[in-house]
Amino acid sequence: VHGIPFDSSYWDYPYEPETYSYVWAAAAAGYTTFRYDRLGTGLSDHPQDGVNVVQADTDVAILSSLASLLRAGGIGGVGYSKILLVGHSYGSVQATALVSRSPGSVDGLIATGFSSYGSFVPLFLASGLWSSAAQVAPYRYAALPSTYLLPAVPQASGMNFYYWPGYDPGLFALETASAQPVTVGVMFTLESVAAPAENFTGPVMLVTGAQDFPFCGGNCYSLQPSNLTILQETGSTLFPASKFSYYAPQETGHDVNLHLSAPGTYGVML
Repeated sequence: VHGIPFDSSYWDYPYEPETYSYVWAAAAAGYTTFRYDRLGTGLSDHPQDGVNVVQADTDVAILSSLASLLRAGGIGGVGYSKILLVGHSYGSVQATALVSRSPGSVDGLIATGFSSYGSFVPLFLASGLWSSAAQVAPYRYAALPSTYLLPAVPQASGMNFYYWPGYDPGLFALETASAQPVTVGVMFTLESVAAPAENFTGPVMLVTGAQDFPFCGGNCYSLQPSNLTILQETGSTLFPASKFSYYAPQETGHDVNLHLSAPGTYGVML
């Protein structure tokens, strides 16, 4: 499940896919993958109501339905006895919400670009300079209502999603030129759905860049009052019944798949 401001191409990125494509890496390791465009992104519908329709609870309900269909063979005609849910950022928020509400829906979880530390989310919302997508990129989104948003300038994405010198400027230019919109409804509700998955007993891996800004304030090794780091505390707070592990790739910001460390990160994940 992809995050903001992406569609499902985040998992199979077209820029040097031998380096950045999670789909390629997973296939090489023997895993089948399924990805989809969240509502309001990519090839999925873009409802006119970007406040009451396209929001976090809707996204979690869609994810739940897709997981059930995959289990039952309703997608592609093949049922899967084991499902490992992989999320990024807002996608990890949805994934955590799903295993909290329905622990048996999947068998394991990898949450990337995520933590239980929400103090910097307001700064993420402010520093993103989120503006009407129709005004920021009229050549792509002129028909969308003003409740669909994009970062106003590339520098906003640079601050929120990347860590220099850990990324390729060519990839950054492509990503900022092809960013997908997010709705006001999602922004208002993204913190409302995730809750501790107290009854989820499947394995959980947290993969967050050591310099992640939205979920770590730029330092994922920061000690909390519990004397645990942010990533360690995420395990005890959100996944108390799971076998929990974490990995923090160095010189890596929020978008772990789009940093130079991606091949090593995939090696740990897979």
